[in-house]
Amino acid sequence: MLREVLDRARGAGVAGVQLEAAYDNHVAQGLYEAEGFVREEFQLYFHELG
Repeated sequence: MLREVLDRARGAGVAGVQLEAAYDNHVAQGLYEAEGFVREEFQLYFHELG
């Protein structure tokens, strides 16, 4: 499925694809890196209002 997303994005002329994974989800991180994704140095913050 990930490769299909990349193929469709490439075909649509999209400049890049961004993904998120939990800090402790090493399986997903390994998959993404194996497919050519590069980890960025940003921290995400969320404030729940409910």
